[in-house]
Amino acid sequence: MKRAYKVTNHKVTAQAEVIAKAPQAEVSFIMVAKGVIGFRESAHIVKVAEETETSISIASGKKFGTSKSILSLVNLGLMAGKSLVLNIKGERNEEAFREVSKIIAGETDGNS
Repeated sequence: MKRAYKVTNHKVTAQAEVIAKAPQAEVSFIMVAKGVIGFRESAHIVKVAEETETSISIASGKKFGTSKSILSLVNLGLMAGKSLVLNIKGERNEEAFREVSKIIAGETDGNS
């Protein structure tokens, strides 16, 4: 973290705090759900986001859910055949995509 300082009459005061962060990678995918996204699947998506330190958001129709809330993902009402937009932001987005795509494809039971 860098700080910008201003010197006046031999007093140093902090002017502003400048935070240097690397830009986060962000990817978006358009997918079709092959299974139902219920509580277990939503909880698994939230768990994947926490483990991979990413931010996952899913939009379907006019509804939007994020990995910060299990209920926001459940309320999307994703069932087989519904299209969705999956947005993943973070450094380990490829790993998160692999796991989330398995959940959306119905290839996992939501417990692993």
